[in-house]
Amino acid sequence: MRFFVLDWQRELDRARAALAAFVRAPAERLAFAPSATTAVATALHSLAAALAPALAAGDELLTTDHAYRACRSQLDGLAATRGLHIATIAVPDPFDAEALIERTAAAITPRTRIALLDHITSPTALRMPLEALLAPLAARGVAVVVDGAHAPGQLDLDIGALFQRGATYYAGNNHKWLCAPKGSGFLAAAPGAPIAPLVTSHGATAAYGPPNRLHAQLDWPGTNDPAPHLAVPTAIAAVADEGGGWPAIFERNHALALELRARLVDRLGGRPAGAPPLPPDSAIGTMAAVPIALPPGVAPLRLEQRLLEDGWEVPIVDFPSGPLVRVSAHLYNHAAEADLLAAKLAELGVQLR
Repeated sequence: MRFFVLDWQRELDRARAALAAFVRAPAERLAFAPSATTAVATALHSLAAALAPALAAGDELLTTDHAYRACRSQLDGLAATRGLHIATIAVPDPFDAEALIERTAAAITPRTRIALLDHITSPTALRMPLEALLAPLAARGVAVVVDGAHAPGQLDLDIGALFQRGATYYAGNNHKWLCAPKGSGFLAAAPGAPIAPLVTSHGATAAYGPPNRLHAQLDWPGTNDPAPHLAVPTAIAAVADEGGGWPAIFERNHALALELRARLVDRLGGRPAGAPPLPPDSAIGTMAAVPIALPPGVAPLRLEQRLLEDGWEVPIVDFPSGPLVRVSAHLYNHAAEADLLAAKLAELGVQLR
């Protein structure tokens, strides 16, 4: 009781300040969440509540065909309950940032109300041209929820600048490249963006909690273990110490991701003639996806399970255009791991496509 009554809010505020400084978001508009998925759900819920009188059947939600499945499911649910239409932008393959920007602008209609955009796509590991995508949406008054689950610690983030460009909310995870414990994500809301918590708890009472109503409503959705959030400042500092500072980490891990991808392609014999080119280096953060062909009768999930059984932790993505192997780079990885992974995949009958 002493911790929850006397220490909890102060310690959470301290952790919030450290995270806000790292991602350059306004601390007064940032709240911790169990995950980026929960943060996206809170953002969509808040917008649906705020736009309720004006959000009518036939209005449109906008996203891409590379959206994270869990977040796309949230859009599907919102559309089903409100009679809304989801417009899905096809990300160009081979990846072309300028073409994607043009397709996004062309997809906006007078009935577009909300857009859900990834900063870095989960299945395909693409760094989206987010700043440029925001411009046409902001010009048309479209609320934008950014799913940045993979971005903190992978990119040098400036969420405040994204708010100035038109983002309405930014959702992120702290357990990925920041190496904080699982169970820690966050939601940052632009000034004036509505907040309607998923769980109505004590913060709904005006006299409860800190004067900041966003914090009062989102910080404590019920008794939980705040340890993952409180560990975030230590995680940020510890990784920085290990890697020589975050600027050096960003540079090192980006270069390693490109090297992992190049070695994987080379050791598996190169891609077939006529295959579309892989995304340019500028579209890669610190992970990369490579198209693969599986042996007959082997599903992507079964291949991933087999790799896990043999001690390999690498996602095999079941993507509509074909399966992908996604490699990630952090301080604990080295380039030779790509050689070993290629040998293992070849042993299991995997080829490039």
